[in-house]
Amino acid sequence: MSTNCEEKNLDSKVADQQNLQSSHVKFDLDESHRIDDYDRMVEVDELVAFSTPSKPSSYSSTESTTNKTTNSSMTNARTLTNSDTNGKNKSTLNQHSRNMSGVSFGSSGSLRPLTTVSTPKGLCDFLGGNRVINKILIANNGIAAVKCMRSIRRWSYEMFRQENTIKFVAMVTPEDMQANAEYIRYADHYVNVQGGPSHMNYSNCELIVDIAKRFPVEAVWAGWGHASENPKLPELLHRNDIIFIGPSEQAMWALGDKIASTIIAQSANVPTLPWSGSHLKITYNEDDSEVINVPMDLYDQACVTDPKKGLEIATRIGFPVMIKASEGGGGKGIRKSISRDDFENLFRQVQTEVRGSPIFIMKYADSWRHLEVQILADQSGQAISLFGRDCSIQRRHQKIIEEAPAVIAPPEILEQMEKAAVRLAKMVGYASAGTVEYLYNPNDETFCFLELNPRLQVEHPCTEMITDVNLPACQLQVQI
Repeated sequence: MSTNCEEKNLDSKVADQQNLQSSHVKFDLDESHRIDDYDRMVEVDELVAFSTPSKPSSYSSTESTTNKTTNSSMTNARTLTNSDTNGKNKSTLNQHSRNMSGVSFGSSGSLRPLTTVSTPKGLCDFLGGNRVINKILIANNGIAAVKCMRSIRRWSYEMFRQENTIKFVAMVTPEDMQANAEYIRYADHYVNVQGGPSHMNYSNCELIVDIAKRFPVEAVWAGWGHASENPKLPELLHRNDIIFIGPSEQAMWALGDKIASTIIAQSANVPTLPWSGSHLKITYNEDDSEVINVPMDLYDQACVTDPKKGLEIATRIGFPVMIKASEGGGGKGIRKSISRDDFENLFRQVQTEVRGSPIFIMKYADSWRHLEVQILADQSGQAISLFGRDCSIQRRHQKIIEEAPAVIAPPEILEQMEKAAVRLAKMVGYASAGTVEYLYNPNDETFCFLELNPRLQVEHPCTEMITDVNLPACQLQVQI
């Protein structure tokens, strides 16, 4: 009886002593320890095929205290490596780790640079960039401004280990200030601008350039809406040696304009619906490195300026048709005409709704799906696709629900869409994030080019969720 009591007391003392020892263990590792631990994990990963290195900042008390478990796992790792007779996985992993640049494009932070950089200038020098961006003017408001600042700060924390490396300047109207808009709290500085309609503040290119010069900033991010698709903004910024985080004015006009982009698409043998410029093409050779442009005389031939001439074209195409303004969007500047009787009235409505915009006519596609492909291109002429999205659920020509990835079309059709989107981006020297939109007919599995948006779209988080790619941060890195 006494022996059992003594054993219990001894066990309790040992347990108390272990708890006391574990309570004195410190897990605060300085920078050198974190890098060394990460390098050691990389060495272990080179031994084990398909193993994923842990984040440098993810250290647990179990990993710090159980050395026996770590040693045994390393022994098992070597055993697994010796049992790999062909060695293909090991060589593939080693080759992949040698080819990796070490730059984290996603939000997981798993691809951290082995060479630690702590400033944007250090990153620019490490990657061989040309421009250093320390401060950005957000020429937008609302959720667009919030999304940009949150995404870039998240990337900044993963890359530089501090989220405030890049500073943000926000434009604030009296209406935004009165509403206590969230994006104001995210910004490092803000500038009061005039309230009222968008053309007096966020769409005013001259005002944006003036603020960028006076503050000053190295770059301007316009997001979506407002001045994001106005070629005048990047043109004015480039004249003043300020970076526009987006495509150049030439690429924005060539692919952002609905008429010019459709001409380029059919010149690249991308299917298009019958429209007022179906007979127009540009001679282009894929082997040439020159950037393609749409001549103005060819552009004017696709435009419809007179209702009577438009009625003749609509009759030739076949009713129903869509009357579209090239500068329209978001449900504005678009009407469906089902017969000759309502055509002229609807044509004048489009003219009034988007004043001064070129107008074209396109065949109406009934019961087709609206699919789009996210593209990302850099300044060296490289472009990739980040899969597709399905935005067919709309109300009054405005998207309501976005789905990613798009599953309504077969994989081979989606692959064709992606290849066509990449080809269009390379043709005009596009450099940034953009979206190529298509119409897809599920009955005969055919698709037609619709338009290209030379900006980040409001639904881009769908693509970020399935690809783990931080698109605003990628836009920034493209311009470095």
